[in-house]
Amino acid sequence: MNRYRTGVIALVATAVLVGLPGTAAAAAATVGNTDGDGLNIRSAPTTSSSSVGVAWDGQAVNISCQIVGQSVTNTNGFESDLWDYVPGLGGYLADAYMATGYDYWIPGVPECDGAGAPDLVPVSQFHGQPNQSEDCGPASVVSALLAAGVTPRGWPSSPLAAINQARRDMGLDPTWQDPNKFGTNESDVVTALAANGVSASTTWNFSTALAHVRAGRPVVMAGNMIDLPWSGSNVAHFLTVAAYDDGVYLVLDPASEPIVYRASQAVLAAFWDHDYGRAAVLV
Repeated sequence: MNRYRTGVIALVATAVLVGLPGTAAAAAATVGNTDGDGLNIRSAPTTSSSSVGVAWDGQAVNISCQIVGQSVTNTNGFESDLWDYVPGLGGYLADAYMATGYDYWIPGVPECDGAGAPDLVPVSQFHGQPNQSEDCGPASVVSALLAAGVTPRGWPSSPLAAINQARRDMGLDPTWQDPNKFGTNESDVVTALAANGVSASTTWNFSTALAHVRAGRPVVMAGNMIDLPWSGSNVAHFLTVAAYDDGVYLVLDPASEPIVYRASQAVLAAFWDHDYGRAAVLV
């Protein structure tokens, strides 16, 4: 969660969670019926597509969208051609193996658009790694790259591999928490983006940051979580403001639920105007 810098002030504002095609409201589900073999996380809704990892029996996940793909039969003989996209895992799970509370489509969960996965991919910073409480910067780099249409280094393996790679690109060791290093800063974010071939710059102007998003490019924004309606934690933090849609900003927060939040300008201003805030990296 942590990052470091300076700033002050707070505004009272509100935000809402909404499901839109391509952005998605999350639905909770549990992996099961694999007889302990685990379930491959696929890059597309077919068993022949590449595996990006494994999900295990009993593992809780959040589904952001669903799509019809290859028919799959689970170990109990239940067959389904539905696939569930799990942004926190970076791929698809065969719905035949998922306990969702429904036999087929989940009410309120959108159909995955076009190629399948949502355009915006929330990436959690919490994967049990030694630096997880400090990895809001690396996780936001991963989300911002995906929002910009760039595949992050390490991403084909897993979200954690991409986060750890971003940390390495910042010159930090992902295998331990240096007690003398508190979080990451804007310069670290710019460095990690450059390692992925993306030229970025830092602005200290809130209006400039939002104009960049409205022009179709994401920003990694620094602030404090205390005024985020979905959080309230008094912690310096990085998150990705990924896009602009119908008068609101689409936000990917690595320390909160792996969904796309819709936030007003006032919400983002409250997040921005704090110690360790008032900065954004323009991707």
